[in-house]
Amino acid sequence: MVCLDTSVLIDYLRGDAGIITLLKSIAKDEKLSTTSITEYELLKHGEKIKREAAAELLSTLKIYYFDSESADEASRLYRKLREQGKEINENDILIAGISFSNHDYILTRDPDFKSIGESNRVQIV
Repeated sequence: MVCLDTSVLIDYLRGDAGIITLLKSIAKDEKLSTTSITEYELLKHGEKIKREAAAELLSTLKIYYFDSESADEASRLYRKLREQGKEINENDILIAGISFSNHDYILTRDPDFKSIGESNRVQIV
């Protein structure tokens, strides 16, 4: 499965032709997922029409939730990054923890994910 980061889903909702084409291609061979953190990031939008569009899109995806395994993985990533002197957005660490604990790789447009250093588990498009 491919876990879609918030940045990819935002661009999909904006109508980015490249992302739409890419996701349609991936969906032919793999199931698409996202995380409850991304769900939150999309649904907190102030405009009702954007929340509704996000909710409709989210209903087509498998949503993984933050659980004990996710917490273990996210905390491992956090410690690793901290030891390396790197800092990334806390939500990105949670998204990575959830995705990795579910054996998915992350599809993102957020270059901060490069800091995670697990290139076989993160694809930046």
